[in-house]
Amino acid sequence: MAKKTRITPVDFMRPDPAVIGEAVAVLRRGGLVAFPTDTLYALGADLFKPEAVARVLEVKKRSQDKPIPVFIGTMEDVNEVARDLPGAAWQLAERFWPGPLTLVLLAAPNIPEAVTAGTGTIGIRIPKSHLTLEILAALDHPITGTSANRSGGVDPVTVADVVRGLGNRCDLILDGGRAPGGIASTVLDCTELPFRIIREGAITAQALGTVLSKGTLRLS
Repeated sequence: MAKKTRITPVDFMRPDPAVIGEAVAVLRRGGLVAFPTDTLYALGADLFKPEAVARVLEVKKRSQDKPIPVFIGTMEDVNEVARDLPGAAWQLAERFWPGPLTLVLLAAPNIPEAVTAGTGTIGIRIPKSHLTLEILAALDHPITGTSANRSGGVDPVTVADVVRGLGNRCDLILDGGRAPGGIASTVLDCTELPFRIIREGAITAQALGTVLSKGTLRLS
């Protein structure tokens, strides 16, 4: 009989340290944790555990040619996972992080190929979520930040959505109620100029344009 996923209640704004410890223990042993962020529920795994990243792909039924987005905890962590950042990308990070903007950058050499899907790039963001940031700080590692659903499925904004999409395939779900944002992050390719919007989500092209100089952003 398949094991039942553990579901633990959590205060999204003021998470109990014991709950953070529970999540980190699962991540450290290569497990998967679903949790609410500032956008949707995410499926987290330790970025530097290849077997855990492989499980993310398996659980989501995600194509191996699609890169996996990543959460980091601080601006200093950017250099752990990415390289050769354009100045305009830093401007965007300073304006919109923590927040729902994923920047696609050139990946650092140590990033597992399963994360980059062989593209040599990585999508990263700092989420505006006390829960996520405390998990990152306690683990002291970046984690995957892909949505906690089957690839192409309904955006998961509640635990019911996560269970419906993933069943018992993750090890722990932190139930913080409805995800406060409910809209996926905007994804911006910053690997070459002009920057290109891959997915327009919570942050609009207009908002990005207020930060970038003319000609830096491709609108279509």
